[in-house]
Amino acid sequence: DRSAATNTGDWSAATNTGDQSAATNTVYRSAAEVSGKQSIAVALGWQAKAKASIDGAIVCVYRNDHGELIHIKASKVGENNIKADTWYTLDEFGEFVEVKDD
Repeated sequence: DRSAATNTGDWSAATNTGDQSAATNTVYRSAAEVSGKQSIAVALGWQAKAKASIDGAIVCVYRNDHGELIHIKASKVGENNIKADTWYTLDEFGEFVEVKDD
């Protein structure tokens, strides 16, 4: 509970299962996932994705091909059409899009 998982490597994952916790990633095609109550998954890298369980939240960014930050958006699960246990990223318009598992 109340812990943090962070990664900075390409194609890596930060996962946290405790309540009121955070998972953060910052690099190319990484993933942040949380499953505890009141937890936040933060995806800050290029083509990164985030997923949270019920009572959680996600933060995603969209970066252009040069890595420049274009959009950032946050939402609680259950708001803005964000579903629990579903991967999301932002598109070039700054809108959440569901990401299918690779």
